[in-house]
Amino acid sequence: MAASRKLPDAQTLRRLRREGWTQRRIAETYEVSESAVWKALNQSGYTKPLATYKDILPWDVADEHKAVAIMERFRAINKQRTGAKLRPEEEQRLKAWLRELESEGLVVAYHPEAPPNSASSKGGFYYLPKSEQDEWIIRRPAS
Repeated sequence: MAASRKLPDAQTLRRLRREGWTQRRIAETYEVSESAVWKALNQSGYTKPLATYKDILPWDVADEHKAVAIMERFRAINKQRTGAKLRPEEEQRLKAWLRELESEGLVVAYHPEAPPNSASSKGGFYYLPKSEQDEWIIRRPAS
């Protein structure tokens, strides 16, 4: 006996994604895994590269720095940019951090050998005063 189908047909899945539903929301709604949603979308010909922090950060972040609080803030920014809803506490932490950067006139920079500091207890990330060349909250590396 075949297993019952939990996900809707491919056309419905593609429509939900066009309407802004995340794979997580679809998975939760239909009580399946996110990977099952991705697989169904992929098989239906609808694939969109998954957005990651790499889409906004100009650095290759060392593994030991990927679990620090700043990375969580950048992941939250990325989630917002893709239309995903943040958990209330996640949104609150992000807003407070962005306000702090703005009020202190700071940007985030990165070097894998930077020592632990006020930006990151594991190092790597650090704050610098914002300059005229900085467009956002990130100090881009010199080309």
